[in-house]
Amino acid sequence: MESSIPLHGSCNGGPALIRFVVEHLITMAGDPEVVSPGVVDIDEGRVVWAGAEVEAPAYDGPVERISGLLMPGFVNTHAHSPMVLLRGAGEGLPVDRWLTEVMWPREGRLTPEDVWWGMTLGAAELLRNGITTSHEHYFFAQQAAEAAAAAGLRGIVTAPVLIGADLSRFGPWEKQIEDMETLADRYANHDLISIGLGPHAAYSLPEEALRAVTELGRRRSLHIQIHVAEGPREGDGIAEKYGMTVPAYLEWLGMLECRVVAAHCVWLTDEDIAVFARHEVGVAHCPMSNGKHASGIAPVTDMRAAGIPVGVATDGPSSHDRLDLFEEMRAALRYARLRSGDAGAMTPADVLTMATREAGDVLGRPDLGRLTPGARADMINIDISPLGPVLEPADLITHVVYSGTPALVRSVWVEGRQVVTDGQPTTVDLEAARREVATRAARLAAEV
Repeated sequence: MESSIPLHGSCNGGPALIRFVVEHLITMAGDPEVVSPGVVDIDEGRVVWAGAEVEAPAYDGPVERISGLLMPGFVNTHAHSPMVLLRGAGEGLPVDRWLTEVMWPREGRLTPEDVWWGMTLGAAELLRNGITTSHEHYFFAQQAAEAAAAAGLRGIVTAPVLIGADLSRFGPWEKQIEDMETLADRYANHDLISIGLGPHAAYSLPEEALRAVTELGRRRSLHIQIHVAEGPREGDGIAEKYGMTVPAYLEWLGMLECRVVAAHCVWLTDEDIAVFARHEVGVAHCPMSNGKHASGIAPVTDMRAAGIPVGVATDGPSSHDRLDLFEEMRAALRYARLRSGDAGAMTPADVLTMATREAGDVLGRPDLGRLTPGARADMINIDISPLGPVLEPADLITHVVYSGTPALVRSVWVEGRQVVTDGQPTTVDLEAARREVATRAARLAAEV
């Protein structure tokens, strides 16, 4: 179905060469390290140089001077942002009942325009919270992509391939896969939007559908985003029918030969972790969502020790109500320590890495989550005046993780284009988006 909302095209790169001179800078070129003062040179939406001001190359062009901290924008490795339409619905339910009793009945009534407005409001929230890239997984992916692009958000968009009695309006899985290939063609050369495949989960699709997704992923070099081991019992059907865990089943299907991002991964065995490490699978860790639904605590330190890249993620604003990676970083750190019983099991530097550079690695995008030559000029400026005391540079990293909030994000750039100024998005009419979402959310709730 074609949207009545016009497609917004490429933003055609950022501004010509400009130098940012900043009070404090974190480039994420390696482990988080603060340089003060710092310099970032941007040309046509890309970083051409970044580092300490005393080491900066000669330059006689325009300069923008910034107080506070400049760092790479956060990369959200798993989200269903149009779920702002369903925020708070199904409170208190475990994942299986939450999906079947609340989410899917309402989502089965979605219109393309609902998703466009949901993604518009979601994109505004993401950007003002310092998230410059979001790995999206939602129905009517064309409208989600259009809305993200219009807002200036970098969107890596995968539509769910999912069938069920409440979801018949989205067609059979064959048609859903065909539509994703068409969308991939449409966005093949877009600056901000890229397209992947989103089979919902091994338990919710037949083998032939998962094999078809795998074949398309191989043929078109499209990445795959899939929910894995979110709940303790969701792999029981696969084990009973095939005698395998879900990661082993996906390996048997050949899916892990593609670039795969596995969301949640709470209930992995040691053998599952070895399978994912062998195939360089990326994992999206959603601690707040897992906590809300009592799903469990993912073995993050074990996965990272095995060489699996792990990024923190918000999940959807219904499965967790906030699109806030500051909160997710703190939860990831604390949950890792609780699971291991070790107060040093994870550090603030670890989770800051997982929200930036390592999140880019999860997505197979070394151009994201860092300010290094060739990387995308996706940057956030944080007001650090409430954070302190800062007695040594490492303190600033600790304070950003433990005490940082979206309210401290002052400016945001995506592809070198400023999209948040003084803490407010410049690309979205927030009040109009909130009104539309409120009206549409009431309709979806009343129709169930």
